[in-house]
Amino acid sequence: MQLKALLLDLDGTLVDTAPDMVGSLNRLLDRHGEPVVNQGKASKQVSNGARALIKFGFPNQSSETVVEQLVAEFLADYAEHTSDLSRPYDGMPEVLDTCAEHGIRWGVITNKPLNLSRSLLDGLGLLKDCSILLGGDSLPLKKPDPAPMLHTCMVLNLAASECLYVGDHERDIMAGKSAGMDTAAALWGYIHADQDPAAWGADFLISQPRGLQRLISEKLATQAL
Repeated sequence: MQLKALLLDLDGTLVDTAPDMVGSLNRLLDRHGEPVVNQGKASKQVSNGARALIKFGFPNQSSETVVEQLVAEFLADYAEHTSDLSRPYDGMPEVLDTCAEHGIRWGVITNKPLNLSRSLLDGLGLLKDCSILLGGDSLPLKKPDPAPMLHTCMVLNLAASECLYVGDHERDIMAGKSAGMDTAAALWGYIHADQDPAAWGADFLISQPRGLQRLISEKLATQAL
C-alpha cells in the first residue's frame, strides 16, 4: 500500500517540549520551597506526562490528594508557556515539507491533553497544516490502545496500512502495531537509558528526524516504480 499519512507523537517526537515542561515544574518547585530539578534528567519524564513530572520533582510526596493539586497547578502554569522555548526537533520541518510536496498528510496523536497540544502547535505555527490532532482526552481510550489510530484512519478515510506512526515510547509502537500501521521508534526522543527500543517491535528504528525524511523519500521512490 502507498504511504498517504505520517502520524506523529508530539512530545519527544515532533517537538522538544522539555524546556517548557521542565520550566513549569521548576517554577512550581520554587513556589513550594523545593529545589529545582536538572532539565536533562527531568526531560526523560516528559513523555510520561504531568503526573510523572510531579512524582519526579516531589519524590517524597505520598498524598495522592496533594499530588493531584500539584498536577493541577503544573498544568495551569504550563498552559501559559506551551511554546515559549519548545521547538520542532532539527530536521522535522523538512520532514513536514517533504510530506507537503508529495501530498502526504500529517497529523499528531498524543496522550497530552488536547487543549495543551493545540496551544503548542498553534504557537509554533504548525496547527494550520496538521490534518488531524488527537489528544489524550479526545477519545475514551488513549495509547497504547489502538482506538486513536483507528479513529484517525476513519477521519482521514485511509487504511491503517497507508499510515506510518512515529513515536518515542513503547506505547506508541504498541498502539500503531495493534492498529495495523507501520511504526517507527524515534530514538531522538525522551527515552530512558534502561529502555530498549529495539525490543518494542517497531518496523523502523530511526536515530534522527533526517532519517525519517530519508525513509519517507525511499517509500515514495518505491511507490513510483
